[in-house]
Amino acid sequence: MNGKPRRSLFWTIAGLLLAAAVVGTLLQLLVATAVLQPLEDRENRARADLIAANVASEIVAASLSGAALPDTLFLHERRGFGPGAPWILYRTVSGDVVSEPPGRAPFVGGLLDGTSTPAAMIDTLGRPVTWTRVDILSRRPVLRGGTRLGEVILARPYRPRQTPGALGPFTSLLFLPIALILSVVAALVLVRLLVRRLRAIEMLAARVAEGDLAVRIMDTSGDEIGAIAERLDRMTARLAEARSRIAQHEDQRRQLFADITHELATPLTSIRANAETLLDGGVHLSDDERRHFVRGVLEEAQRLDRAIRDLFELARLEAGATELRRERLDWVALCRHTAERFGPRFQESHLRLEWKPVAREAWILADGRRMEQVLENLLVNALRYVPPEGTVQMSLSPASSNGTSTSWRLQISDDGPGVSADELPHLFERFYRSPAARGSGASRDGGGAGLGLAIVREIVERHGGSVSARTAAPHGLAIQVDLPGFEAAIAAARTPRRDERETAGAGR
Repeated sequence: MNGKPRRSLFWTIAGLLLAAAVVGTLLQLLVATAVLQPLEDRENRARADLIAANVASEIVAASLSGAALPDTLFLHERRGFGPGAPWILYRTVSGDVVSEPPGRAPFVGGLLDGTSTPAAMIDTLGRPVTWTRVDILSRRPVLRGGTRLGEVILARPYRPRQTPGALGPFTSLLFLPIALILSVVAALVLVRLLVRRLRAIEMLAARVAEGDLAVRIMDTSGDEIGAIAERLDRMTARLAEARSRIAQHEDQRRQLFADITHELATPLTSIRANAETLLDGGVHLSDDERRHFVRGVLEEAQRLDRAIRDLFELARLEAGATELRRERLDWVALCRHTAERFGPRFQESHLRLEWKPVAREAWILADGRRMEQVLENLLVNALRYVPPEGTVQMSLSPASSNGTSTSWRLQISDDGPGVSADELPHLFERFYRSPAARGSGASRDGGGAGLGLAIVREIVERHGGSVSARTAAPHGLAIQVDLPGFEAAIAAARTPRRDERETAGAGR
């Protein structure tokens, strides 16, 4: 995940359910306050009006017959309300108050007249509460023949609601469907989101199976599904890179076979032509002509042998099958000995080879035989293409220094025809020969197979160095070889390469 914190899908689901619970609670409060509570209050008042009418009728009937009010009248009527039933009071025109429950008459009468002070009492449910006023649910006058005997009052102690919109147990059951609906909606939304993300992963797998490696999911959520999507995108990108490399290698393989066929077919064609001429009885040849054709066969056979050996050597270097026997080596001494050995060959070709060391010693960690091969290939390349009376210069100097280690630069430059700027990047490719080098008379021995500089690059890179080419001033070609000094090479050899560290980490 590249060090980024991962957001778990668990917290996404938990947050969605919490949001559903909060929304459900808000809806409950809204419905309870705006809809259900007014309906409940209206129902209580209608029931209180009915009870007040019944009590008034009983009082009138008792007064007509001269009988006393039944003791259970008020208690019987209050039971219709269940728990938390209101008080029932009968106050006569003379001010007498009869109440149920008993003992509330003086206090309630005073509250109705405004003469009582707040008092602490026990309510009908046995809870202590301080009452400052009462709510009147219903007031019904008691009339007998047009004469007012008194009034029936249904009152309830006033208590502010502790929770806005709080309802009784039976009314609260109405919120169960709301909770269920919200849970179902939240689940559907969650499942829909998950299915959509999983379908994106399924779509990527299907298109990759069909060969489309350009598809990406681009899920940046950071949770578990996002992590899978990111890794699938990375895998698809690597597959696309691998396929591109395979296609490139396939093109290189085809080009390699074509180059090998050409490089081997050319000397074989010359050998066959010369051999057919020698065997043709109808062609009369002098001894000098016969020696000329035999020499041609020998030269082409040697050219073919060099091409095969160079090709085999390059293949072993690229495959890493050639082991480097590194040792502490003085590069100055190696360059000086190689220059002295090639001096007679340059003189025979009417060329000057100048060796100009800047330092007395240049210690490197290298395979002496391979570094000698680098020098030989570079000097042979100059021998082939620098015209007579030309000059080839070899110099070795420090390329950089950080106080503890020094890197060294070998430069071989000439004043020959050189190559164009467009050709410079291709000089170290296999079988590459510049158009000028392919022309007749461009080289002394017909030119090589185009493998010498490729071998130089492989050897130098395996030593941790680099090789490059540039145009020399005023004309010609300059090839630079940079190698790390002995101390830097030792430090690099002790430090595992990145791919080795990744392989070791994967093994753990």
